[in-house]
Amino acid sequence: MPSPCTDPRAAGTRRRLAGGLAAWIGVIACSIAAGDEPKDAAKEPASLAKIEKFTADQRGHWAYQPLEPGEPPDVEEAAWIRNPIDRYILSDLESADLPHSPEADRTTLLRRASFDLTGLPPTAEEAAAFLADGRPDAYERLVDGLMEGPHFGERWAQHWLDLAHYADSNGFELDVERPDAWRYRDWLVAAINADMPYDRFLTLQIAGDEVAAGDHDALIATGFCRAGPRELVGGNVIPEVKRQNELTEITSTVGSVFLGLTIACARCHDHKFDAIPTTDYYRLQAFFAASELTEPSISPQAEADAFEAAKKAIDEKTAPLKKEMAELEAPYRAAIAAQREAMLTAEEHALLAIPEKDRTPEQKRIAGGLANSIRVVWEDVAHEVAKDPAVHARREALKLRIHEIARTLPRPPAHAVALTDSSAAAPESFVHRRGDPTIKGPRVEPRPPGVILASQRKEVFSEASIQPAEKSTGRRAALAKWLADSGNPLVARVIVNRLWQHHFGRGLVATPSDFGVRGEPPSHPELLDWLAAKLIADGWRLKPIHRLMVTSAAYRQSSRPVAKLSELDEENALLGRMNRRRIDAESLRDALLVVSGELNAKMGGPGVLAPLEKEVKDLIFTEAEEVDLWPVDPDPAEHRRRSIYLFKKRNVRYPLLESFDAPDNQTACPRREASTHALQALNLLNSDLALGRAHALAERLAREVPDDPAARVRRAYAIVLCRPPGDDEVARATAFLTGQAAAQGAAAAWDDFALALINSNEFLYIP
Repeated sequence: MPSPCTDPRAAGTRRRLAGGLAAWIGVIACSIAAGDEPKDAAKEPASLAKIEKFTADQRGHWAYQPLEPGEPPDVEEAAWIRNPIDRYILSDLESADLPHSPEADRTTLLRRASFDLTGLPPTAEEAAAFLADGRPDAYERLVDGLMEGPHFGERWAQHWLDLAHYADSNGFELDVERPDAWRYRDWLVAAINADMPYDRFLTLQIAGDEVAAGDHDALIATGFCRAGPRELVGGNVIPEVKRQNELTEITSTVGSVFLGLTIACARCHDHKFDAIPTTDYYRLQAFFAASELTEPSISPQAEADAFEAAKKAIDEKTAPLKKEMAELEAPYRAAIAAQREAMLTAEEHALLAIPEKDRTPEQKRIAGGLANSIRVVWEDVAHEVAKDPAVHARREALKLRIHEIARTLPRPPAHAVALTDSSAAAPESFVHRRGDPTIKGPRVEPRPPGVILASQRKEVFSEASIQPAEKSTGRRAALAKWLADSGNPLVARVIVNRLWQHHFGRGLVATPSDFGVRGEPPSHPELLDWLAAKLIADGWRLKPIHRLMVTSAAYRQSSRPVAKLSELDEENALLGRMNRRRIDAESLRDALLVVSGELNAKMGGPGVLAPLEKEVKDLIFTEAEEVDLWPVDPDPAEHRRRSIYLFKKRNVRYPLLESFDAPDNQTACPRREASTHALQALNLLNSDLALGRAHALAERLAREVPDDPAARVRRAYAIVLCRPPGDDEVARATAFLTGQAAAQGAAAAWDDFALALINSNEFLYIP
């Protein structure tokens, strides 16, 4: 029986107890430090040197401490070590008297590295080449090749898009398209492929317009702050409320993604657990107070002029058709309006007769509601016109003709979906009581969270850090400079932990966007600091960190259960084996396209509208629409692009991606869940996507191996699973194909065989 000092389960209990105690200390201390409500009379001091008084426990929280990398520890089994990461892993295993696992077989390593680094399975030819490579550094060469290829950026951009909760539409009621949002996605892929240093990567996304004025790519990079949902219409009609919602979205995303803190919890009241008073939330938000959500042109003037000319030509073509349709609808529209106006009372008629400028605020509110109640929209007209078949047919013909002409309009000239300042002056920022922008508390100035500043060894932020320019406050540039400073302990820790999570299935900190007192403490704190310090020392380049992780002995371990590990470290916190993982939603769809031989590897460009299953489209778009709200791309080859290039509409999701836990793009997603439910099996067995890919795979097999059924089975295993089948597998497959062929024909039998392979656990999981 292990002692409590070496039992990893006991260690985990101690960490959780310590975290809980620190959380309650944080509640009490934060209330003492900042108060539950800001004082109206208080104003931000002229100097930012004054920082709230934080307790020693608050300042001493592990995440705020300066990096302490130290030297990798000595271990007994030095022969196992491939790089310094392994010393940290093995040291803890040896201290707990636990074994490590043996190295996985080469096929497993190939699939693991390929999915992790590119999001795609290896081809049969790549597998054969790797398995035949007898050089001692064959695996390292494989890793280098995968990271240098274009698919690396596509894979890791998807992880970042989860954090940015990117989509190609705004969300909410209208969920309208953002025609240029994809430019940020493409910038992201290119930046990752180029191994842009993370400090630069961070800076451009927060303040690209300030630090690189005139650079279109830097302007596009600020799309990070615009990637989340945005409400353009709806109940929040007060401009202050809409503006505050925009700032809340930006502030919360920056706080969680770069700092790994639940900053948003302090919007309405002092954070209940972390030492983040409400004043600090609004100080952080003040960095963005002057920033506007803009879409500046980045196209040449000639391109803009050509688009306007094309638009004018289309308007001229559709004008007579629109006029005819308006005349056709006019009597129906007038009748509906008259019927609704007749329902108003005399008092309501009298109120509407008052000129707008003479109405009281209450009369304006009532008049707005009345106007909405009698307003005639296209659905009303369509419903009435449908009662007259002849008029309805003519109206539908006009609609179709207008739509066909409008579709010939080229895409608008290039714009950046950006965050920009318009002047050097910034509006005053205030604490909002209970998060209500109409109830202002004390004025605040821009400043990072005080508890982090109080814990830093050197002053890395001051008023002088903010340098306004002619059309820029310089505030966001100052924030980015502070975030990317080597003296900031959080940023490097947070990003290397995110890389570790995606490579190993679980972060060194299991709560990747919560490094606060309620988050999980690090399982290997010395390793976390060593990786963070190395990132900074190597110029903030992420590819060397990736390479260290995936070439380590820890990463190369088998995922097969080991009795002692299962008994004493059930959660695999000490990483005595590799974590077995299911491939994520996008990788599953992309893998289906790879094995079927259909993947279109074209990179970049506007999001592709691929077909939805008919029942899904009928369910979502139930009414007769003025235009087709899901106009599928006319080129079938575009439908077979990688999933990162699919058009992401917040309110319409592809069934396969949704069922396999792709995030909904409404909030930042630091870690995807891995659920198991019946819809996953139904999608992989019955959906048009799965059946179509199985049929394409069967046709590919018939083309490549036309005559020999046993050889075709072996080819199928090589393509789908990257390995040869055993003799028993060939025998079972042959018997299955014979039986199915007798029942429904040879072609259908091979379709079923292909469908069974792509539904196998071996295809769906990375061991």
